[in-house]
Amino acid sequence: MTLLPPRLLFPAMVAVFTAGQTAAGEQVFRHDYEEHPGTFVEVESVFGAVAKQGSLPYRITLRNESGLPRAWTVTLSEGNQGRSVTTKATRRFEVESGAEVVHEVILPFGPAFLAYDYRSLEIEVSAPGLGSESRQTGQQTPADFPMIGVSRALAERSLARLDAAVRKANTSNPCFGKPFEPAHLPVDWTGYTGLDVLLLDEPAWKALTSAQRQALVAWIRLGGRLDLYGVSAIETSSLGLPIAAPEGPDLPAALSLGRIYCRLWDGREIPEEYLSHYWGAPQAAGAFNKEFQQNWGLQSEFGIKDFNPTLVFLLLLAFAILVAPVNLFYLAKPGHRHRLFVTTPLISLATCLLIVFLIFFIDGVGGKGHRVVLADLQAGKGENRLYFTQEQISRTGVIFSSGFETKRPFEINPANLPPSHFNPLSQNGRRFATFEIKGGIYEGEFFRSRSEQAFSLRAAEPGRARIEAVGEDGGTPVLISNLAQEIVAFVYRDPKGELWTCVAGTVVSPGQRIPLERSASTAVPEWLSETAALFSKSRRDQIEALDEPNRFFAQVGDPETLALPTHPAVRWEKTALLLTGTPSGEIAPTP
Repeated sequence: MTLLPPRLLFPAMVAVFTAGQTAAGEQVFRHDYEEHPGTFVEVESVFGAVAKQGSLPYRITLRNESGLPRAWTVTLSEGNQGRSVTTKATRRFEVESGAEVVHEVILPFGPAFLAYDYRSLEIEVSAPGLGSESRQTGQQTPADFPMIGVSRALAERSLARLDAAVRKANTSNPCFGKPFEPAHLPVDWTGYTGLDVLLLDEPAWKALTSAQRQALVAWIRLGGRLDLYGVSAIETSSLGLPIAAPEGPDLPAALSLGRIYCRLWDGREIPEEYLSHYWGAPQAAGAFNKEFQQNWGLQSEFGIKDFNPTLVFLLLLAFAILVAPVNLFYLAKPGHRHRLFVTTPLISLATCLLIVFLIFFIDGVGGKGHRVVLADLQAGKGENRLYFTQEQISRTGVIFSSGFETKRPFEINPANLPPSHFNPLSQNGRRFATFEIKGGIYEGEFFRSRSEQAFSLRAAEPGRARIEAVGEDGGTPVLISNLAQEIVAFVYRDPKGELWTCVAGTVVSPGQRIPLERSASTAVPEWLSETAALFSKSRRDQIEALDEPNRFFAQVGDPETLALPTHPAVRWEKTALLLTGTPSGEIAPTP
Protein backbone atom coordinates (compact mmCIF):
# COMPACT_ATOMS: atom_id res chain seq x y z
CA MET A 1 0.00 0.00 0.00
CA THR A 2 1.35 3.46 -0.98
CA LEU A 3 0.94 6.27 1.55
CA LEU A 4 0.49 9.89 0.54
CA PRO A 5 3.32 12.27 1.45
CA PRO A 6 2.44 14.45 4.49
CA ARG A 7 2.36 17.60 2.35
CA LEU A 8 -0.46 16.08 0.24
CA LEU A 9 -2.44 14.45 3.03
CA PHE A 10 -4.28 17.55 4.24
CA PRO A 11 -5.26 18.79 0.74
CA ALA A 12 -6.56 15.32 -0.07
CA MET A 13 -8.70 15.28 3.07
CA VAL A 14 -10.09 18.72 2.23
CA ALA A 15 -10.89 17.56 -1.32
CA VAL A 16 -12.78 14.53 -0.01
CA PHE A 17 -14.70 16.68 2.45
CA THR A 18 -15.68 19.37 -0.03
CA ALA A 19 -16.65 16.78 -2.64
CA GLY A 20 -19.20 15.45 -0.19
CA GLN A 21 -20.36 18.98 0.55
CA THR A 22 -21.04 19.86 -3.08
CA ALA A 23 -22.60 16.62 -4.25
CA ALA A 24 -25.62 17.67 -6.28
CA GLY A 25 -28.94 16.54 -4.89
CA GLU A 26 -29.48 14.89 -1.53
CA GLN A 27 -30.65 11.36 -0.76
CA VAL A 28 -33.24 11.61 1.99
CA PHE A 29 -34.56 8.03 1.87
CA ARG A 30 -33.47 4.65 0.56
CA HIS A 31 -34.73 1.19 1.39
CA ASP A 32 -33.45 -2.04 -0.15
CA TYR A 33 -35.66 -5.10 0.20
CA GLU A 34 -33.30 -7.87 1.30
CA GLU A 35 -35.83 -10.59 0.49
CA HIS A 36 -35.90 -9.33 -3.11
CA PRO A 37 -32.34 -8.38 -4.13
CA GLY A 38 -32.25 -5.42 -6.50
CA THR A 39 -35.62 -4.08 -5.35
CA PHE A 40 -35.43 -0.65 -3.75
CA VAL A 41 -37.10 2.71 -3.24
CA GLU A 42 -35.03 5.89 -3.22
CA VAL A 43 -36.09 9.48 -2.59
CA GLU A 44 -33.75 12.28 -3.60
CA SER A 45 -34.33 15.97 -2.96
CA VAL A 46 -33.32 18.24 -5.84
CA PHE A 47 -32.82 21.49 -3.88
CA GLY A 48 -32.21 20.16 -0.37
CA ALA A 49 -34.47 18.33 2.04
CA VAL A 50 -36.61 21.23 3.28
CA ALA A 51 -37.80 24.73 2.38
CA LYS A 52 -38.81 27.76 4.39
CA GLN A 53 -41.75 28.69 2.14
CA GLY A 54 -43.21 27.31 -1.07
CA SER A 55 -42.66 23.85 -2.57
CA LEU A 56 -39.73 21.57 -3.36
CA PRO A 57 -39.32 18.73 -5.90
CA TYR A 58 -38.32 15.18 -4.98
CA ARG A 59 -37.24 12.40 -7.35
CA ILE A 60 -38.75 9.02 -6.47
CA THR A 61 -36.87 6.04 -7.96
CA LEU A 62 -38.48 2.59 -7.68
CA ARG A 63 -36.87 -0.66 -8.85
CA ASN A 64 -38.91 -3.88 -8.83
CA GLU A 65 -37.07 -7.23 -8.99
CA SER A 66 -39.60 -9.13 -6.87
CA GLY A 67 -40.99 -11.23 -9.72
CA LEU A 68 -44.47 -9.69 -9.39
CA PRO A 69 -46.02 -6.33 -10.33
CA ARG A 70 -46.00 -4.04 -7.31
CA ALA A 71 -47.76 -0.84 -6.26
CA TRP A 72 -45.97 1.47 -3.85
CA THR A 73 -47.55 4.30 -1.87
CA VAL A 74 -45.14 7.11 -1.02
CA THR A 75 -46.11 9.85 1.43
CA LEU A 76 -44.01 12.93 2.06
CA SER A 77 -45.07 15.15 4.96
CA GLU A 78 -43.71 18.21 6.69
CA GLY A 79 -44.54 19.38 10.20
CA ASN A 80 -44.60 18.10 13.77
CA GLN A 81 -46.86 17.99 16.81
CA GLY A 82 -45.82 21.48 17.89
CA ARG A 83 -46.81 22.99 14.55
CA SER A 84 -50.31 24.19 13.75
CA VAL A 85 -49.97 23.33 10.03
CA THR A 86 -48.88 20.04 8.44
CA THR A 87 -48.54 19.48 4.70
CA LYS A 88 -48.59 16.18 2.85
CA ALA A 89 -48.11 14.74 -0.62
CA THR A 90 -49.22 11.15 -1.25
CA ARG A 91 -48.66 9.31 -4.53
CA ARG A 92 -49.22 5.74 -5.69
CA PHE A 93 -46.83 4.18 -8.24
CA GLU A 94 -47.26 0.89 -10.10
CA VAL A 95 -44.07 -0.85 -11.23
CA GLU A 96 -43.88 -3.97 -13.37
CA SER A 97 -41.45 -6.71 -12.41
CA GLY A 98 -37.98 -6.03 -13.79
CA ALA A 99 -38.71 -2.33 -14.34
CA GLU A 100 -37.28 0.84 -12.84
CA VAL A 101 -39.26 4.09 -12.85
CA VAL A 102 -38.49 7.65 -11.78
CA HIS A 103 -41.23 10.09 -10.77
CA GLU A 104 -41.24 13.73 -9.71
CA VAL A 105 -43.26 14.65 -6.61
CA ILE A 106 -43.81 18.22 -5.42
CA LEU A 107 -44.28 18.81 -1.68
CA PRO A 108 -45.67 22.17 -0.50
CA PHE A 109 -44.31 23.41 2.82
CA GLY A 110 -46.30 25.19 5.50
CA PRO A 111 -45.98 28.97 5.78
CA ALA A 112 -42.87 30.31 7.48
CA PHE A 113 -44.92 32.48 9.86
CA LEU A 114 -46.25 29.31 11.53
CA ALA A 115 -42.93 27.47 11.81
CA TYR A 116 -39.43 27.67 13.19
CA ASP A 117 -36.44 27.93 10.88
CA TYR A 118 -35.73 24.25 11.61
CA ARG A 119 -37.95 22.11 9.37
CA SER A 120 -38.59 18.38 9.43
CA LEU A 121 -39.44 15.98 6.60
CA GLU A 122 -40.98 12.54 7.06
CA ILE A 123 -41.15 9.92 4.31
CA GLU A 124 -43.35 6.81 4.49
CA VAL A 125 -43.19 4.05 1.88
CA SER A 126 -45.44 0.99 1.76
CA ALA A 127 -46.34 -1.78 -0.67
CA PRO A 128 -48.65 -4.79 -0.24
CA GLY A 129 -46.56 -7.82 0.64
CA LEU A 130 -43.44 -5.74 1.31
CA GLY A 131 -44.42 -3.93 4.50
CA SER A 132 -43.82 -0.26 5.23
CA GLU A 133 -40.80 1.87 6.07
CA SER A 134 -40.42 5.44 7.26
CA ARG A 135 -37.60 7.93 7.77
CA GLN A 136 -37.49 11.38 9.29
CA THR A 137 -34.93 14.08 8.65
CA GLY A 138 -34.60 17.73 9.57
CA GLN A 139 -32.57 20.73 8.50
CA GLN A 140 -32.10 24.34 9.47
CA THR A 141 -33.31 26.92 6.94
CA PRO A 142 -31.72 30.38 6.68
CA ALA A 143 -32.83 33.01 9.19
CA ASP A 144 -32.19 36.11 7.07
CA PHE A 145 -30.61 34.81 3.86
CA PRO A 146 -32.52 33.77 0.71
CA MET A 147 -33.09 30.14 -0.25
CA ILE A 148 -30.70 29.56 -3.16
CA GLY A 149 -30.17 26.66 -5.57
CA VAL A 150 -26.69 26.39 -7.13
CA SER A 151 -25.95 24.29 -10.24
CA ARG A 152 -23.29 21.61 -9.85
CA ALA A 153 -20.70 23.36 -12.04
CA LEU A 154 -20.99 26.57 -10.01
CA ALA A 155 -20.97 24.72 -6.69
CA GLU A 156 -17.99 22.39 -7.21
CA ARG A 157 -15.21 24.76 -6.14
CA SER A 158 -17.22 27.59 -4.63
CA LEU A 159 -19.95 26.32 -2.36
CA ALA A 160 -17.89 25.28 0.68
CA ARG A 161 -16.18 28.68 0.75
CA LEU A 162 -19.43 30.62 0.27
CA ASP A 163 -21.18 28.49 2.90
CA ALA A 164 -18.47 29.36 5.42
CA ALA A 165 -18.71 33.07 4.60
CA VAL A 166 -22.49 33.11 5.10
CA ARG A 167 -22.24 31.20 8.41
CA LYS A 168 -19.52 33.57 9.60
CA ALA A 169 -21.80 36.55 9.02
CA ASN A 170 -24.69 34.88 10.87
CA THR A 171 -24.54 31.43 12.44
CA SER A 172 -28.32 31.12 12.00
CA ASN A 173 -27.76 30.83 8.25
CA PRO A 174 -26.54 27.26 7.63
CA CYS A 175 -25.35 27.71 4.06
CA PHE A 176 -25.15 29.89 0.97
CA GLY A 177 -27.23 27.50 -1.11
CA LYS A 178 -28.02 23.93 -2.08
CA PRO A 179 -26.27 22.25 -5.04
CA PHE A 180 -28.38 20.60 -7.72
CA GLU A 181 -27.93 18.55 -10.86
CA PRO A 182 -29.34 20.56 -13.83
CA ALA A 183 -30.57 17.38 -15.51
CA HIS A 184 -32.83 16.84 -12.47
CA LEU A 185 -34.50 20.25 -12.60
CA PRO A 186 -38.30 19.85 -12.29
CA VAL A 187 -40.71 20.14 -15.20
CA ASP A 188 -43.40 21.51 -12.87
CA TRP A 189 -42.89 25.22 -12.19
CA THR A 190 -44.19 24.90 -8.61
CA GLY A 191 -41.08 22.85 -7.81
CA TYR A 192 -39.04 26.08 -7.94
CA THR A 193 -41.21 28.05 -5.51
CA GLY A 194 -39.21 26.92 -2.47
CA LEU A 195 -36.30 28.98 -3.84
CA ASP A 196 -35.77 32.71 -3.82
CA VAL A 197 -32.88 32.60 -6.32
CA LEU A 198 -31.63 29.98 -8.80
CA LEU A 199 -27.97 30.10 -9.90
CA LEU A 200 -27.32 28.36 -13.23
CA ASP A 201 -24.25 28.19 -15.46
CA GLU A 202 -24.74 29.04 -19.14
CA PRO A 203 -23.94 25.53 -20.52
CA ALA A 204 -26.55 24.05 -18.16
CA TRP A 205 -29.13 26.58 -19.39
CA LYS A 206 -28.49 25.58 -22.99
CA ALA A 207 -28.78 21.87 -22.11
CA LEU A 208 -32.23 22.16 -20.49
CA THR A 209 -35.09 20.24 -22.06
CA SER A 210 -38.01 22.24 -23.45
CA ALA A 211 -40.20 21.10 -20.53
CA GLN A 212 -37.62 22.21 -17.96
CA ARG A 213 -37.16 25.56 -19.67
CA GLN A 214 -40.90 26.15 -19.89
CA ALA A 215 -41.26 25.45 -16.16
CA LEU A 216 -38.34 27.71 -15.31
CA VAL A 217 -39.72 30.54 -17.45
CA ALA A 218 -43.12 30.19 -15.75
CA TRP A 219 -41.51 30.47 -12.32
CA ILE A 220 -39.60 33.60 -13.37
CA ARG A 221 -42.66 35.23 -14.94
CA LEU A 222 -44.53 34.67 -11.68
CA GLY A 223 -41.84 36.37 -9.60
CA GLY A 224 -38.78 34.11 -9.54
CA ARG A 225 -35.17 35.19 -9.95
CA LEU A 226 -32.59 33.48 -12.18
CA ASP A 227 -28.87 34.32 -12.06
CA LEU A 228 -27.06 33.05 -15.18
CA TYR A 229 -23.26 32.72 -15.00
CA GLY A 230 -21.10 32.85 -18.12
CA VAL A 231 -17.33 32.90 -18.67
CA SER A 232 -17.94 35.72 -21.15
CA ALA A 233 -20.64 38.36 -21.36
CA ILE A 234 -24.01 36.68 -21.94
CA GLU A 235 -26.03 38.17 -24.77
CA THR A 236 -29.65 38.22 -23.67
CA SER A 237 -30.68 37.72 -27.30
CA SER A 238 -29.01 34.29 -27.21
CA LEU A 239 -31.23 33.02 -24.39
CA GLY A 240 -34.32 32.56 -26.57
CA LEU A 241 -36.38 34.76 -24.25
CA PRO A 242 -38.34 37.94 -25.03
CA ILE A 243 -36.18 40.14 -22.80
CA ALA A 244 -34.26 43.33 -23.45
CA ALA A 245 -30.61 43.77 -22.57
CA PRO A 246 -30.11 45.07 -19.01
CA GLU A 247 -29.24 48.73 -18.64
CA GLY A 248 -26.09 48.03 -16.60
CA PRO A 249 -23.65 45.22 -15.66
CA ASP A 250 -25.31 44.52 -12.29
CA LEU A 251 -28.86 45.31 -13.35
CA PRO A 252 -31.45 42.65 -14.24
CA ALA A 253 -33.43 41.94 -17.36
CA ALA A 254 -37.16 41.88 -16.60
CA LEU A 255 -39.37 38.93 -17.49
CA SER A 256 -42.88 39.83 -16.29
CA LEU A 257 -42.78 39.79 -12.46
CA GLY A 258 -39.38 38.07 -12.30
CA ARG A 259 -35.80 39.04 -13.00
CA ILE A 260 -32.82 37.52 -14.82
CA TYR A 261 -29.27 38.57 -13.93
CA CYS A 262 -26.33 37.78 -16.22
CA ARG A 263 -23.05 37.51 -14.29
CA LEU A 264 -19.43 36.84 -15.20
CA TRP A 265 -17.22 34.20 -13.61
CA ASP A 266 -13.92 32.53 -14.51
CA GLY A 267 -15.41 29.05 -14.99
CA ARG A 268 -13.85 27.84 -11.74
CA GLU A 269 -15.02 29.82 -8.72
CA ILE A 270 -17.75 32.32 -7.89
CA PRO A 271 -16.05 35.44 -6.49
CA GLU A 272 -16.74 35.93 -2.79
CA GLU A 273 -17.60 39.58 -3.37
CA TYR A 274 -20.67 38.33 -5.25
CA LEU A 275 -22.22 37.60 -1.85
CA SER A 276 -23.33 41.23 -1.79
CA HIS A 277 -25.71 40.42 -4.66
CA TYR A 278 -27.68 38.05 -2.41
CA TRP A 279 -27.72 39.66 1.02
CA GLY A 280 -31.04 41.47 1.18
CA ALA A 281 -32.52 39.71 -1.85
CA PRO A 282 -36.35 39.53 -1.64
CA GLN A 283 -37.59 36.46 0.24
CA ALA A 284 -41.04 34.95 -0.22
CA ALA A 285 -41.19 33.96 3.46
CA GLY A 286 -40.91 37.57 4.59
CA ALA A 287 -43.60 38.78 2.21
CA PHE A 288 -46.18 36.25 3.41
CA ASN A 289 -45.31 37.01 7.04
CA LYS A 290 -45.63 40.81 7.03
CA GLU A 291 -47.40 42.20 4.00
CA PHE A 292 -50.92 40.92 4.67
CA GLN A 293 -51.15 42.24 8.23
CA GLN A 294 -51.29 45.94 7.40
CA ASN A 295 -51.65 48.23 4.39
CA TRP A 296 -53.17 45.44 2.29
CA GLY A 297 -55.65 47.20 0.07
CA LEU A 298 -57.91 44.21 -0.49
CA GLN A 299 -58.38 43.59 3.24
CA SER A 300 -59.01 47.27 3.93
CA GLU A 301 -61.76 47.25 1.31
CA PHE A 302 -63.25 43.95 2.53
CA GLY A 303 -63.37 45.07 6.16
CA ILE A 304 -62.74 43.36 9.48
CA LYS A 305 -65.29 41.47 11.55
CA ASP A 306 -65.08 41.97 15.30
CA PHE A 307 -65.95 39.27 17.80
CA ASN A 308 -69.22 40.05 19.63
CA PRO A 309 -68.88 38.86 23.26
CA THR A 310 -72.21 40.45 24.28
CA LEU A 311 -74.25 37.85 22.39
CA VAL A 312 -72.27 35.00 23.95
CA PHE A 313 -72.72 36.51 27.41
CA LEU A 314 -76.48 36.88 26.94
CA LEU A 315 -76.82 33.28 25.76
CA LEU A 316 -74.85 31.98 28.75
CA LEU A 317 -76.82 34.19 31.11
CA ALA A 318 -80.15 32.98 29.71
CA PHE A 319 -78.99 29.37 29.97
CA ALA A 320 -77.86 29.90 33.59
CA ILE A 321 -81.20 31.46 34.55
CA LEU A 322 -83.19 28.66 32.91
CA VAL A 323 -81.12 25.75 34.17
CA ALA A 324 -80.86 27.02 37.75
CA PRO A 325 -83.58 29.25 39.33
CA VAL A 326 -86.32 28.68 36.73
CA ASN A 327 -85.62 24.97 36.60
CA LEU A 328 -85.24 24.45 40.35
CA PHE A 329 -88.03 26.73 41.64
CA TYR A 330 -90.63 26.47 38.87
CA LEU A 331 -90.22 23.57 36.44
CA ALA A 332 -88.90 21.11 39.03
CA LYS A 333 -89.94 22.77 42.28
CA PRO A 334 -89.68 20.96 45.60
CA GLY A 335 -91.68 17.77 45.56
CA HIS A 336 -91.13 17.39 41.82
CA ARG A 337 -87.34 17.11 41.69
CA HIS A 338 -87.59 14.00 39.52
CA ARG A 339 -88.55 16.34 36.67
CA LEU A 340 -84.90 17.51 36.58
CA PHE A 341 -84.08 14.36 34.61
CA VAL A 342 -86.36 15.67 31.86
CA THR A 343 -86.21 19.46 32.10
CA THR A 344 -82.43 19.83 32.32
CA PRO A 345 -81.72 17.85 29.09
CA LEU A 346 -84.55 19.71 27.34
CA ILE A 347 -83.17 23.11 28.37
CA SER A 348 -79.68 22.09 27.21
CA LEU A 349 -81.02 20.79 23.90
CA ALA A 350 -83.10 23.93 23.33
CA THR A 351 -80.08 26.12 24.05
CA CYS A 352 -77.95 24.16 21.58
CA LEU A 353 -80.64 24.45 18.91
CA LEU A 354 -80.89 28.19 19.58
CA ILE A 355 -77.12 28.58 19.17
CA VAL A 356 -77.20 26.59 15.91
CA PHE A 357 -80.11 28.72 14.66
CA LEU A 358 -78.27 31.94 15.52
CA ILE A 359 -75.12 30.74 13.75
CA PHE A 360 -77.10 29.95 10.60
CA PHE A 361 -79.07 33.20 10.88
CA ILE A 362 -76.09 35.50 11.57
CA ASP A 363 -73.30 33.81 9.59
CA GLY A 364 -75.30 31.90 7.00
CA VAL A 365 -74.11 28.99 4.87
CA GLY A 366 -71.00 29.33 2.74
CA GLY A 367 -69.10 32.59 2.76
CA LYS A 368 -68.26 35.80 0.97
CA GLY A 369 -65.03 37.37 -0.17
CA HIS A 370 -63.05 39.74 -2.36
CA ARG A 371 -60.27 38.85 -4.76
CA VAL A 372 -57.87 40.64 -7.08
CA VAL A 373 -56.19 39.00 -10.07
CA LEU A 374 -53.25 39.82 -12.32
CA ALA A 375 -53.42 37.83 -15.57
CA ASP A 376 -50.24 38.04 -17.68
CA LEU A 377 -50.92 37.02 -21.29
CA GLN A 378 -47.81 35.87 -23.19
CA ALA A 379 -48.63 34.56 -26.67
CA GLY A 380 -45.33 35.16 -28.47
CA LYS A 381 -42.40 32.91 -29.43
CA GLY A 382 -44.39 29.70 -29.01
CA GLU A 383 -45.14 30.42 -25.35
CA ASN A 384 -48.95 30.74 -25.54
CA ARG A 385 -49.53 30.84 -21.80
CA LEU A 386 -51.49 32.87 -19.30
CA TYR A 387 -49.85 33.48 -15.91
CA PHE A 388 -52.11 34.21 -12.94
CA THR A 389 -51.30 35.91 -9.66
CA GLN A 390 -54.33 36.12 -7.39
CA GLU A 391 -54.83 37.40 -3.84
CA GLN A 392 -58.07 36.82 -1.99
CA ILE A 393 -59.68 37.20 1.41
CA SER A 394 -62.93 35.61 2.54
CA ARG A 395 -65.12 35.15 5.59
CA THR A 396 -67.12 31.95 6.05
CA GLY A 397 -70.26 31.00 7.91
CA VAL A 398 -71.21 27.33 8.03
CA ILE A 399 -69.03 25.25 5.68
CA PHE A 400 -69.81 21.56 5.31
CA SER A 401 -66.49 20.68 3.64
CA SER A 402 -63.33 22.71 4.24
CA GLY A 403 -61.53 21.29 1.20
CA PHE A 404 -62.42 21.81 -2.45
CA GLU A 405 -61.76 20.58 -5.97
CA THR A 406 -60.98 22.52 -9.13
CA LYS A 407 -60.23 21.77 -12.77
CA ARG A 408 -57.60 24.53 -12.82
CA PRO A 409 -54.79 23.50 -10.42
CA PHE A 410 -52.70 26.24 -8.84
CA GLU A 411 -50.15 26.95 -6.15
CA ILE A 412 -51.78 28.18 -2.95
CA ASN A 413 -50.16 29.80 0.09
CA PRO A 414 -51.94 30.99 3.26
CA ALA A 415 -51.29 34.63 4.14
CA ASN A 416 -50.62 35.91 7.63
CA LEU A 417 -53.67 37.94 8.63
CA PRO A 418 -53.72 40.02 11.83
CA PRO A 419 -54.50 37.94 14.96
CA SER A 420 -58.22 37.68 15.63
CA HIS A 421 -60.89 35.34 16.93
CA PHE A 422 -61.81 34.43 13.35
CA ASN A 423 -58.25 33.81 12.08
CA PRO A 424 -57.62 30.03 12.36
CA LEU A 425 -53.94 30.47 11.50
CA SER A 426 -53.28 33.16 14.07
CA GLN A 427 -49.86 32.73 15.67
CA ASN A 428 -51.57 32.84 19.06
CA GLY A 429 -54.15 30.24 18.06
CA ARG A 430 -54.19 26.53 18.85
CA ARG A 431 -56.17 25.20 15.91
CA PHE A 432 -54.37 22.63 13.78
CA ALA A 433 -54.66 22.07 10.04
CA THR A 434 -53.40 19.58 7.48
CA PHE A 435 -53.10 20.56 3.82
CA GLU A 436 -52.75 17.98 1.06
CA ILE A 437 -52.87 18.74 -2.67
CA LYS A 438 -53.49 16.00 -5.24
CA GLY A 439 -53.67 17.60 -8.67
CA GLY A 440 -56.86 19.64 -8.56
CA ILE A 441 -58.02 18.22 -5.21
CA TYR A 442 -57.25 20.42 -2.20
CA GLU A 443 -57.84 18.45 0.98
CA GLY A 444 -57.60 19.89 4.47
CA GLU A 445 -58.73 22.88 6.48
CA PHE A 446 -58.49 25.51 3.77
CA PHE A 447 -61.93 27.03 4.46
CA ARG A 448 -63.10 26.39 8.03
CA SER A 449 -66.54 27.32 9.31
CA ARG A 450 -66.89 30.75 10.91
CA SER A 451 -63.40 31.97 10.05
CA GLU A 452 -61.45 34.42 7.92
CA GLN A 453 -58.82 33.19 5.50
CA ALA A 454 -56.52 34.82 2.98
CA PHE A 455 -54.55 33.09 0.24
CA SER A 456 -52.10 33.93 -2.49
CA LEU A 457 -52.61 31.83 -5.63
CA ARG A 458 -50.45 31.45 -8.73
CA ALA A 459 -50.94 29.41 -11.89
CA ALA A 460 -49.59 28.97 -15.41
CA GLU A 461 -52.09 27.81 -18.03
CA PRO A 462 -51.83 27.19 -21.77
CA GLY A 463 -54.15 29.13 -24.03
CA ARG A 464 -54.72 30.62 -27.48
CA ALA A 465 -55.95 34.07 -26.46
CA ARG A 466 -53.84 36.99 -27.61
CA ILE A 467 -53.66 40.66 -28.38
CA GLU A 468 -52.16 40.76 -31.86
CA ALA A 469 -50.09 43.61 -33.28
CA VAL A 470 -50.50 43.86 -37.05
CA GLY A 471 -48.73 47.14 -37.81
CA GLU A 472 -49.41 50.86 -37.76
CA ASP A 473 -52.06 53.05 -39.34
CA GLY A 474 -50.93 56.65 -39.69
CA GLY A 475 -48.58 56.27 -36.74
CA THR A 476 -51.22 54.62 -34.55
CA PRO A 477 -50.55 51.01 -33.45
CA VAL A 478 -53.03 48.50 -34.84
CA LEU A 479 -53.97 45.90 -32.21
CA ILE A 480 -56.56 43.14 -32.66
CA SER A 481 -58.27 41.48 -29.69
CA ASN A 482 -58.49 37.70 -29.87
CA LEU A 483 -59.71 37.35 -26.30
CA ALA A 484 -62.83 35.44 -25.32
CA GLN A 485 -63.98 38.40 -23.19
CA GLU A 486 -64.99 41.93 -24.07
CA ILE A 487 -62.46 44.67 -23.31
CA VAL A 488 -63.91 47.65 -21.42
CA ALA A 489 -60.66 49.57 -20.73
CA PHE A 490 -57.27 49.40 -22.40
CA VAL A 491 -53.89 51.15 -22.26
CA TYR A 492 -50.77 50.35 -24.29
CA ARG A 493 -47.20 51.63 -24.07
CA ASP A 494 -45.63 51.08 -27.48
CA PRO A 495 -41.99 50.03 -28.12
CA LYS A 496 -40.99 53.73 -28.24
CA GLY A 497 -42.47 54.32 -24.78
CA GLU A 498 -45.46 56.36 -25.98
CA LEU A 499 -48.75 55.78 -24.17
CA TRP A 500 -51.98 54.94 -26.02
CA THR A 501 -55.44 54.47 -24.56
CA CYS A 502 -58.65 53.00 -25.86
CA VAL A 503 -61.25 55.55 -26.92
CA ALA A 504 -63.43 56.29 -23.88
CA GLY A 505 -66.71 54.39 -23.70
CA THR A 506 -65.65 51.77 -26.26
CA VAL A 507 -66.35 48.08 -25.68
CA VAL A 508 -64.12 45.87 -27.82
CA SER A 509 -65.62 42.51 -28.76
CA PRO A 510 -63.56 39.42 -29.65
CA GLY A 511 -61.95 39.72 -33.08
CA GLN A 512 -62.26 43.50 -33.26
CA ARG A 513 -59.58 46.14 -33.63
CA ILE A 514 -58.87 48.13 -30.47
CA PRO A 515 -59.41 51.84 -31.25
CA LEU A 516 -56.43 53.71 -29.80
CA GLU A 517 -55.67 57.36 -29.30
CA ARG A 518 -52.51 58.99 -28.03
CA SER A 519 -52.73 59.69 -24.30
CA ALA A 520 -52.49 63.31 -23.20
CA SER A 521 -50.68 62.15 -20.06
CA THR A 522 -47.63 59.95 -19.54
CA ALA A 523 -49.12 58.50 -16.35
CA VAL A 524 -51.17 55.30 -16.35
CA PRO A 525 -54.98 55.61 -16.01
CA GLU A 526 -56.63 55.81 -12.61
CA TRP A 527 -58.41 52.46 -13.00
CA LEU A 528 -55.05 50.73 -13.37
CA SER A 529 -53.58 52.38 -10.26
CA GLU A 530 -56.69 51.65 -8.18
CA THR A 531 -56.67 47.95 -9.07
CA ALA A 532 -52.91 47.60 -8.46
CA ALA A 533 -53.37 49.23 -5.03
CA LEU A 534 -55.46 46.23 -3.90
CA PHE A 535 -52.44 43.90 -4.01
CA SER A 536 -49.91 43.35 -1.22
CA LYS A 537 -46.84 45.58 -1.27
CA SER A 538 -44.42 43.23 -3.05
CA ARG A 539 -46.93 42.44 -5.78
CA ARG A 540 -47.87 46.09 -6.07
CA ASP A 541 -44.23 47.04 -6.61
CA GLN A 542 -43.85 44.29 -9.22
CA ILE A 543 -46.94 45.48 -11.10
CA GLU A 544 -45.71 49.07 -11.12
CA ALA A 545 -42.43 47.84 -12.63
CA LEU A 546 -44.44 46.24 -15.47
CA ASP A 547 -45.09 49.68 -16.95
CA GLU A 548 -42.53 49.05 -19.69
CA PRO A 549 -42.39 49.49 -23.48
CA ASN A 550 -44.52 47.14 -25.62
CA ARG A 551 -46.88 46.11 -22.82
CA PHE A 552 -50.63 46.58 -22.44
CA PHE A 553 -53.04 46.64 -19.51
CA ALA A 554 -56.74 45.97 -19.85
CA GLN A 555 -59.96 45.37 -17.97
CA VAL A 556 -62.51 42.87 -19.24
CA GLY A 557 -66.27 42.84 -18.90
CA ASP A 558 -66.49 39.48 -17.11
CA PRO A 559 -63.44 39.08 -14.84
CA GLU A 560 -64.94 36.09 -12.99
CA THR A 561 -64.25 33.87 -16.02
CA LEU A 562 -60.50 34.41 -15.62
CA ALA A 563 -60.23 34.29 -11.81
CA LEU A 564 -58.89 31.08 -10.26
CA PRO A 565 -61.81 29.24 -8.59
CA THR A 566 -61.46 27.96 -5.03
CA HIS A 567 -64.26 26.87 -2.68
CA PRO A 568 -67.63 26.79 -4.50
CA ALA A 569 -69.53 27.87 -1.36
CA VAL A 570 -67.75 31.24 -1.22
CA ARG A 571 -69.61 34.05 -3.01
CA TRP A 572 -67.17 36.55 -4.47
CA GLU A 573 -68.73 39.97 -3.98
CA LYS A 574 -65.90 41.62 -5.88
CA THR A 575 -63.43 40.33 -8.46
CA ALA A 576 -60.96 42.96 -9.65
CA LEU A 577 -58.77 41.91 -12.57
CA LEU A 578 -55.84 43.42 -14.42
CA LEU A 579 -55.08 41.78 -17.75
CA THR A 580 -51.60 42.56 -18.99
CA GLY A 581 -49.16 41.17 -21.50
CA THR A 582 -47.06 41.67 -24.59
CA PRO A 583 -48.79 41.80 -27.98
CA SER A 584 -47.88 38.99 -30.34
CA GLY A 585 -46.50 40.09 -33.68
CA GLU A 586 -44.66 43.34 -34.36
CA ILE A 587 -45.55 46.98 -34.58
CA ALA A 588 -44.38 47.92 -38.07
CA PRO A 589 -45.70 50.69 -40.34
CA THR A 590 -48.37 49.54 -42.75
CA PRO A 591 -47.77 50.30 -46.45
